[in-house]
Amino acid sequence: MGLVGIYSFPKSGNTWIRVIIGRIMNQDFEQVPDLHISPLSNAQEFNGLRFFKHHGGRNYKSWNGQKLDTTNVIHIRRNPLDVFVSYLNFLSDNVTGKAPIKFSSVDDIRGTDLFDLYFSTFITTGHVSAGFADVTGSYFQNNTFWMNQTEVPAILLKYEDLVSDPIATLEPVKQLLGIDDALIASAVEEAAAVTKPDGKFFWKQQEKNYLNYLSQEQIDLFVKYRGAESEAMGYKF
Repeated sequence: MGLVGIYSFPKSGNTWIRVIIGRIMNQDFEQVPDLHISPLSNAQEFNGLRFFKHHGGRNYKSWNGQKLDTTNVIHIRRNPLDVFVSYLNFLSDNVTGKAPIKFSSVDDIRGTDLFDLYFSTFITTGHVSAGFADVTGSYFQNNTFWMNQTEVPAILLKYEDLVSDPIATLEPVKQLLGIDDALIASAVEEAAAVTKPDGKFFWKQQEKNYLNYLSQEQIDLFVKYRGAESEAMGYKF
């Protein structure tokens, strides 16, 4: 039986993929366990495959004592600046309240020194909060690893493509699962109802949302130090 890992840096779309896979299986997405909170034993079989979700930058052979005989990977990446603002929202009191320096919402700190501090941290470390960094690595390490590793066959997706044309983007996933166009289309539609923007975990689901929060000066600073790495991932500013 095959084992498929759904990987991404946080706030890049792997929950969305997880829900789609769950609907393909005609199951709740909990049948695709998030290994950060659920055991692999919760994974249900579909067409000879089981699935799990993870945010690790290289953990595809084992996790928390569980052996992962991973046969395939689905990886999704997202514009780094959209990841930054979405992850900042996730850490705010609006969602988890796990920010190292507390704040109520991204909107409340936009244009402040605290926002600048978090943005400088992301440019410097490729992360927003140290609490999860040991698992994920930096944004740049995480995405570069999955885009370049060759040990496990990987389907590489972009969040922006999933937004603009989900059916075409998921064609390789459809082929991996051995399903038809009708099933992938219905799964995408049903998943859209589950993951629709709510202003919290599913914050805005909007491409280039960073333009609402970052000044041109901040974008230029990011490009100066991280532009080449971002362009190698398909993101040019």
